[in-house]
Amino acid sequence: MDQLARKNLFARLWGQKHEPQSPTAAPAPKDAIVLVVDDSRTVVVALQRVLESDGYLSTPAFDGQQAVEIAKRRAPDLILMDIVMPRMNGFEAMRALAADPQTRDIPVIMVSGTENPSDRIWGAKLGAKAFLAKPIRREELLAKVATVLALNRARASAVAGASPAALNLPTR
Repeated sequence: MDQLARKNLFARLWGQKHEPQSPTAAPAPKDAIVLVVDDSRTVVVALQRVLESDGYLSTPAFDGQQAVEIAKRRAPDLILMDIVMPRMNGFEAMRALAADPQTRDIPVIMVSGTENPSDRIWGAKLGAKAFLAKPIRREELLAKVATVLALNRARASAVAGASPAALNLPTR
């Protein structure tokens, strides 16, 4: 695939051309690891590029079963999970993650090529913290990732008894 074809594919996947980072976006924690799960290598690479350009670390997985195995080994701070995948779909993977004490507190953002309302409802029932429909807009991806990570840090700190000032939450 030549350079122009790659750029066009990227624009189609994201519904737009690459946009510069918004100056109001919350800074990414430099040590935040995002597990990117999709059976399309093109989508995984595109998501990783956007995340890494904003300061996140990322790890790829190409089906739900691989995602569960990697989550147990790497303990990512967040998982971006596609729904329709071979071997184990995103919903099955979420059930497996929720059933394991080692992975049940890892927040998940569901990603889907369809905007089927039942997918959103089912994902929410399984504990998804947010939902992104493809094509994913860069700013929406980064905003949801930052928000879910901040909320998860706040929850973890509240459980541990930290003060709100120690949370370093983004301000708008």
